[in-house]
Amino acid sequence: IMAHAIPKKYKKTDDLSLNQLSIQPNDDENKESITLIWFDPNIGSHEDTEKTKEQLRFINDLVIFKTDLEDCVTFIQSIDKEKIFLITSGKKASQILSRIISCPQIDSIFIFCMKKERYEYLLSEYSKILDIYVELNNLCQSIREQVNLVNKQIQTFSFFDQHEKSTKDLSKESATFLWFQLFNYVIARLPRNEQAKQQMIQICKDYYRGNKKEIELIKEFEQTYRSKDAIRWYSKQSFVYKLINKALRIEDVDLLYTFRFFIGDLSQNLQQEHEKILSSKEKILNVYRGIKLDKKEFDKLKENQTKLISTNGYLSTSRRKSLALSFAMKPTKRLDLIPILFHIQCDIEQSHKNIIFADISQFSDYPDEEEVLFDIGACFLIESIDEQESLQIIKMNLSNEGQKITKGYLELTRQETEELSVPIVFGRLLCNLGDYGKSQKYFEQLLKDSEDEDRAWIEFNIGRAHDFKGEWNEARKYFYHAYDQMINSKPPRIKDSAHVLNYLGNILCYQGKYDEALDYHQRALEIREKFHPSGHIDTATSLSNIGNILCKQGRV
Repeated sequence: IMAHAIPKKYKKTDDLSLNQLSIQPNDDENKESITLIWFDPNIGSHEDTEKTKEQLRFINDLVIFKTDLEDCVTFIQSIDKEKIFLITSGKKASQILSRIISCPQIDSIFIFCMKKERYEYLLSEYSKILDIYVELNNLCQSIREQVNLVNKQIQTFSFFDQHEKSTKDLSKESATFLWFQLFNYVIARLPRNEQAKQQMIQICKDYYRGNKKEIELIKEFEQTYRSKDAIRWYSKQSFVYKLINKALRIEDVDLLYTFRFFIGDLSQNLQQEHEKILSSKEKILNVYRGIKLDKKEFDKLKENQTKLISTNGYLSTSRRKSLALSFAMKPTKRLDLIPILFHIQCDIEQSHKNIIFADISQFSDYPDEEEVLFDIGACFLIESIDEQESLQIIKMNLSNEGQKITKGYLELTRQETEELSVPIVFGRLLCNLGDYGKSQKYFEQLLKDSEDEDRAWIEFNIGRAHDFKGEWNEARKYFYHAYDQMINSKPPRIKDSAHVLNYLGNILCYQGKYDEALDYHQRALEIREKFHPSGHIDTATSLSNIGNILCKQGRV
């Protein structure tokens, strides 16, 4: 089979520009889990405002001051990935709260004014108001406590419906579940070197510039961090903890790729500690987690009883039921929150060796909490949800099913496209889920660290993302380059090149270039008939594509 030359206009002459693609910090992007907004048309002098902002940034990095009502309302309504803490004056409270109180992202409201008694009636009208404050220090202390509580309790879940037999036709919920199941497979196979560490540190410095507290911690991390310290740094709940958990919660592929160095170390550390549990005499491990959920979040859990559940990130639990209960039952002025106690039972003898959970109390600043941390991808089955007085108790068992689902998906994908590495399968899943932009960015990052044998597949998948976005000329550039690498590799990867020819034929057909499209599909068919047995699905696909073009040309 003869290799065909790439049209010159699609040859890439500047590989360096592609390899230098990197994550650019965005000053307007909030990588925290909380956005702190202060609304007051009568905010004081610029110097006072800057001092207050600096004080608040020690508590939560992103602080926004708004003086215009409409601008503030619009900004609040635009936020959908973070919880909002709102500070406002007593005088302006009714004016803004009547406009935004129904927004689900509003978590806590703080009233700051000089005449507390005049506005105490607001406490009974709006359940999300924590209190009215006269002193700035008292306000900051209350915000700090609430930020710490929310950061500890914030949790998102994904579910898998075992009745969905085909991983090609997953619901969005089940697909997200699979995404997290695959994530750890990918991280373990990505390079973790000094370059990856420095990239992570630089991104953190860029994001937290101006925040003295976090910058000092980042410098300490840069100077002292060793791979064995990952659990200790995570348990500090500093910049590492906040950025990684936010990125996991919103599936920020760029930031997660940046943190591959630390996430890989953390998983390795947890694996080592997990071995200690496996070698202990303990047969059943009971752990607990206490949180408060709003009614909508709790109803979602009730709807998914008997389904598999996975947290979108790490799961922190405690051996101490009393500690978890204290978190669940912690007094709050918010009447719309439901106290939840998760009771998780782990059969140590029956659990899969790759389902990682570890006792990390020895690494924690609070060893008395007896914390057990589950790694990303840990999967549970909701057994029951029972109410005891004002407490909802959700009983879950650790499950091996997530591992089986992941294995099945990998096997299916490799049947379709042979010899793909796990990191490439992960990027293809992003594309298959409709996250074309995320898939493109992921592969562009992967390209910088790829081994030679993966580069053709990576470029092919960047082209695939462009193809699905309807950017056909851009897709063709990547497909032609991927084809060129496959044909010129030693030995030539003729069989693989049929996938590229097939996609090129499809694009040319979309563009109405039927003769050229037919040529590419015929070349793909020739390869597939040579390498595949009779009746193979790839051969059938090529025949179908050829028939489609002949129909469009009126030749059949």
